[in-house]
Amino acid sequence: MARSGLFTMVWRRIGDGMARDGLVRTLAQMAEAIFRIVVELTPERRKARYGDLDFDLDHSVDTTRANVSLRTQLAATLAGHPYFATEPWLFAQIMQALPADLQEFTFVDLGSGKGRVLLMASAYPFRRIVGVEFLPSLHQSALRNIAQYRNEEQQCRQIESHCMDARDFPFPDGPLVVYMFNSFPEAVFAAILENLRRSISEKPRPLYVAYRYLEFEHLLAQCEWLKKTAGTEHWAMYETR
Repeated sequence: MARSGLFTMVWRRIGDGMARDGLVRTLAQMAEAIFRIVVELTPERRKARYGDLDFDLDHSVDTTRANVSLRTQLAATLAGHPYFATEPWLFAQIMQALPADLQEFTFVDLGSGKGRVLLMASAYPFRRIVGVEFLPSLHQSALRNIAQYRNEEQQCRQIESHCMDARDFPFPDGPLVVYMFNSFPEAVFAAILENLRRSISEKPRPLYVAYRYLEFEHLLAQCEWLKKTAGTEHWAMYETR
């Protein structure tokens, strides 16, 4: 990422955080983010990065966090959280909570990273699959993975990735499944939910929100226009009332 892009991202995050939580809490959250990246540098954590390679080996792609550069991990951490790829077994579990007929649905992954979730979603009969990733290095990896991914079980081949801020993403028309792996700080997550609420209000349609890692689930629970329909200690599923 260019320095100007990283500066803009950090400055926008500070502004969002201050508007919602005040300066002190925002700076505390960013200090915690820096601590997270320091923890990632410990030998134990560096070794753990190589525990999610099976999907890549099976499909000849590169979606693991093992080879994500320190610069990219730092940028991802300042944007919200370090990059992690969703576990295939857990994604399959989440998908079981969706309707059987997905042919009219567009699948959207906000904070899509290297695109693993986009590839896994292609095993289901979605009309379209869209990823949104802010960091150019991760976005470029996603584009390469989409181009070279091959799977006999693939049912949707209309896959795309957009390099942009998720807060600015215009949600497509038609029924939606929106997936998020806790990629954002609380203020950004709240802004995304408000944009989603506005989109659904202007054009009512079926919506499912799948949230992996429940740090800010209280924001979903506070949405009167959503109701929780499924979940475990690892994820939650909400849909429009």
